[in-house]
Amino acid sequence: MRSHPLASQLSPLLALLILSGCNTAYREALSQAKEAAARGDFMTAARAYRSACAASPDDEVACTRVPIFAEKATTQAIAAARPPCESGDLDRCIPPLLDSLDLIPQHPEATAMLEKASQLHTERCTSKWKAEGSLNTEVAGLACLQSRGHQFRLPSYQALLSERATRLASRFAELATTARNKGTPGAAAVLWSTAQCLAPDPGTLAWSQQTYQEFLTQSAIPVATRLDGSIAPQVASGLTGLCQRLSSGLPPWARCAEAGTVPGQPMPLELQVDAIIQRVVENVSEDLRSVNYISGTRRVRNPAYHTAEERLEHAERSYRRADKMRNYRDEACDKEKKTHDAGCVGCTDPNDKNNKNKKTACDEARELHAAYDSAAQELGAARTNLSNTPEFMVEEVHDTFTYSVLTHRWSSGFRFTLQTNTPGAPAPAPQQGELRFQDQEHVGFSPAKIQADPLEVPNPWAYSDAFLRELAPHVFAAVQQDGRVRGAQRRTQCAELPANWSTPWVQCWAEATLWEGGQEPQPNGFLQLLASNAGASEQPMCR
Repeated sequence: MRSHPLASQLSPLLALLILSGCNTAYREALSQAKEAAARGDFMTAARAYRSACAASPDDEVACTRVPIFAEKATTQAIAAARPPCESGDLDRCIPPLLDSLDLIPQHPEATAMLEKASQLHTERCTSKWKAEGSLNTEVAGLACLQSRGHQFRLPSYQALLSERATRLASRFAELATTARNKGTPGAAAVLWSTAQCLAPDPGTLAWSQQTYQEFLTQSAIPVATRLDGSIAPQVASGLTGLCQRLSSGLPPWARCAEAGTVPGQPMPLELQVDAIIQRVVENVSEDLRSVNYISGTRRVRNPAYHTAEERLEHAERSYRRADKMRNYRDEACDKEKKTHDAGCVGCTDPNDKNNKNKKTACDEARELHAAYDSAAQELGAARTNLSNTPEFMVEEVHDTFTYSVLTHRWSSGFRFTLQTNTPGAPAPAPQQGELRFQDQEHVGFSPAKIQADPLEVPNPWAYSDAFLRELAPHVFAAVQQDGRVRGAQRRTQCAELPANWSTPWVQCWAEATLWEGGQEPQPNGFLQLLASNAGASEQPMCR
């Protein structure tokens, strides 16, 4: 496949630009390496030589110095790390060792020192947070170990983290089973999700999802709605089962009370709607419209045919005249030749081209032959033009169709108030507006390709649906507000995590979080509560 000429021209330039960029990076890295080596900063020099080698892999100067300065930097870093490591200052001990392993992975001495540092950190976490203590203590201990998990990428340390997290997850799973058996699905959902957070497992995930649904079934706020007021019966029939009509917009932690009661469920949120929907007023306006269309065709004489006829008549006259003149001059020419041959011996031939004394009859005959040929050609062209020109032609007949478009506008004024039993809820503010509909009608006329548009009168259900669209945002806002109030009230019952907490406390915390925040309780938040309660400053993390 041939490349585009422009691409062929740009390819060397593009390659030059890329090489220029690489060379710039190479020169900068090489310069940095030399400066660092000169001042004895072997770590910076080794990294800079490594960057220079990456920018220019074929450069022997940079690439051969990478292992040399890596060894120098590692020796220097280990020497700097040894005093703080021996004194137990891990904040100063670990960074130089990580820098060394970045240059020379699996360096024996650096790895051994990092292993020793990890053991020291493990001992400190274990001595401060007993592994076999309470759940709070064990969570705090895991958080302590996890705080340096990003530094100790050692197989032994990562295995320790996994083992501790798995053991802790099994304790949460046991508590979750107990909570479910005791009829506290909120606590069970939190505990199962925490176990899944620490040690992901398909079985644990399934239990977490199942108990969360059970939690929503039990702790979702029941919403009971009642509609009163002055509403036409046909419209009111479309507003029965008000909550069910709006259920798709309710948050997951709320459900319609009409669905039935569940043991242990919260007290229902009662929504009282007092509404007035006025009778429908219809206004009709008329608009006249016109459209041009093709009503048919007609056969008319072609103006070009008459022109072609005139051209032919003119050509025929010209041809006859030229033919007559040509014959006349031919006879004159023949007569002139015979007279000359009979009466003149040794005279100059009058038809000799070299004789320029006067124009002879034969000269005039030759000129008329040219005029005759031209007339004959024009006659042929005129005949062809006439035969190709139709005498009659078909033309479109245009007409105008005028019709009426009737626009119907229906409006129905409404007013409502929404009152709730939420503690501290403000007095309901009246809401009002209009339910509006519009439709057009007109006749059809197929010649103009106009389809009939019949009138569609909105039925009572349309007014019911329109009213629900006006009411829905206020209902949803009332549900959200009730959830926040309930969550805040529930939070007062479990504001502080007791030392010997139990599943009822977790159930309380789960419900408060669900209602107040409007979302599923997160295991990270629960683990942080436990770790903070034990006095840990580190925050536990999910795997």
